[in-house]
Amino acid sequence: MKSISYRAKGFMLPMAIFLLVILAALVGYAMRLAMLANLGTIQDVQGAQAYLAARAGVEWAAYQVLTPANMQACPAIPAPFTVNGFNVALTCNHSVEQDKAETQDIRIYTIQSTASIGLVGAKDYIERRITMTLSRCIDATNGEECN
Repeated sequence: MKSISYRAKGFMLPMAIFLLVILAALVGYAMRLAMLANLGTIQDVQGAQAYLAARAGVEWAAYQVLTPANMQACPAIPAPFTVNGFNVALTCNHSVEQDKAETQDIRIYTIQSTASIGLVGAKDYIERRITMTLSRCIDATNGEECN
């Protein structure tokens, strides 16, 4: 039987500790990457939902502007409302231009819809904004829509 010298005892212990530390660091890094990928996916989905909420707001306002009963300025904009948890704020500006013969008014509407969720500055804050410009021709002589 060979005898083990005193210097060779415990040689594997520092190696085993080193390997355990390296493996723990790799597992921690992999878990962080998985968490960041998951967070990115959640933000992508919420971004798409925010876009759709903003689009719903701008389409509602466009419908109000283009209804035959509305021959005047922007419709009454409701206070910020909620669509699927997103706060939607609308703004509408309108201007009137006349054609060269001054027989027709061209009404130009600029509608902006902003959908947001979360607190500004937080990492989970999502906001999407859509702006739409519409025009409508109104006959200045009788107040009806142009042909």
